[in-house]
Amino acid sequence: MTTIHQFAVLEGQEWVLPVDDDAYETFFSLDGRSINGREPPVMRRVEEGERLYSDFPWLGAYAPLLRRPAVDALAAALRPYGELVALRGEEVWLLNVTNVTDALDEKRSRIVRFDDGDILAIERYAFDAEKIGTAEVFKLPTRASPVFVDDVFVERVRKARLRNVSFEPVWTSGKAIA
Repeated sequence: MTTIHQFAVLEGQEWVLPVDDDAYETFFSLDGRSINGREPPVMRRVEEGERLYSDFPWLGAYAPLLRRPAVDALAAALRPYGELVALRGEEVWLLNVTNVTDALDEKRSRIVRFDDGDILAIERYAFDAEKIGTAEVFKLPTRASPVFVDDVFVERVRKARLRNVSFEPVWTSGKAIA
């Protein structure tokens, strides 16, 4: 039985955000193409209140950020699924997932759509396991798709003892999680 997860934010977890609000578009529009060679955004750690250090500081489920311990522990395992892009301002790397898989089972998912038919939100995921195959990391071909990981990847994170990273299960072997 395989479970698919997406990254989740912990209460009090540290956040790292772009200095320039226009840079959010860079992260929302990640579509599987390489962004190496582009000028990376300048990032800043959110300083308000007490924040828990995280080896995966939060930006969003669509753009996982990694600190040095996560890069050191996971770079080799991530290489087949994307690229680690050093960002500026903070010592963090963006996981730009290049493994885009059209694995969403739209008939079994609960999808909210815009009037033109584009996907606004997915309230419940269902996937085609054959399309995912053995991929540990993937994203869907939709704008601002979350990054999805399987149990093998979650276990890699746990075995590496990476701090303050959380995953939310969204689907288990043919059965959506409500």
